[in-house]
Amino acid sequence: MKAFLYCGIFFSIISSVFSQPPIIEAKLYNSTRGEAIYLPLGRISFADKVVSFSIGIPQAKEEFSNPEEALGEPNYTHYKVPRYVSLGCKGKLVLEFTDNGFIDMDGPDLYVWEVGPSEEDFLFEISIDGKEWRSLGVINGGKSYIDIAPVVKRKREVFYFVRITDIERICTGNSPGADIDAVGTISGVIKIELQADVLFDSAQYFLKPEAKVIIENLANQILKVGMAEIQLEGHTDSDGSEPYNINLSQQRANSVLKKLKEHLKVGKFLYITIASGESKPIATNKTEAGKQRNRRVEIIVLPHKDFYKKK
Repeated sequence: MKAFLYCGIFFSIISSVFSQPPIIEAKLYNSTRGEAIYLPLGRISFADKVVSFSIGIPQAKEEFSNPEEALGEPNYTHYKVPRYVSLGCKGKLVLEFTDNGFIDMDGPDLYVWEVGPSEEDFLFEISIDGKEWRSLGVINGGKSYIDIAPVVKRKREVFYFVRITDIERICTGNSPGADIDAVGTISGVIKIELQADVLFDSAQYFLKPEAKVIIENLANQILKVGMAEIQLEGHTDSDGSEPYNINLSQQRANSVLKKLKEHLKVGKFLYITIASGESKPIATNKTEAGKQRNRRVEIIVLPHKDFYKKK
């Protein structure tokens, strides 16, 4: 059997039309051993995009080889029910968090639901951009709390990608290799992507009336955090000169910030704006669809350490 590469379809609860803000509601989940795991961001804590999947050899039966079973909340019930993905021996799975990220806090920062009748170890790596990876070594399957402190280079560094590689320990049965049900952030931060076309008219930085409602709804959710650093980063496509795009991205970030602050009068928030212009595209600038994705304002909410304490 030949290994193949799986390329996932982009998905985010923050869609281009932005119908609903992320729902921030803490929740308890059971680990694979029945221990309670407190996730302050609740259901948005989980990986929600498959970047790539290289199936190992031997590979699992087809029904256990769907990498999207590793997305979202854990739902494992029994090893005969295909609600998880088996990597196959030396299989490799790359996942992305699109509506949240994770930072280093006291104690474990992530939990991997490695399920099934066998506890299968795996190599675990994390990345900020999906290109440069930092290895946390081999993680014990079945009790997969992960502290990212050993590879963090600076305070409040935010990561969005994880890579899980089977280490070829158990290569028999219908589901050889590590079996992944979910990956969740214990020290999660909120990532909100607002498409510029929803917020502004072309080449403008004054908010549309409907954009003001969107930002108000966002603010109501952010208020649940209570105390946080809020980073607003403006982005453009590659049309226009670099100075023009830097200026436009700054003005757009400022407009969103001004409206946010009107609704965040309760709680303590530190605000930072960043003008990135065309320098950080998330899609090609060779198509109109790609340019539309690149025109955006990203909001990163980094909660105070008290937010992560179980209420």
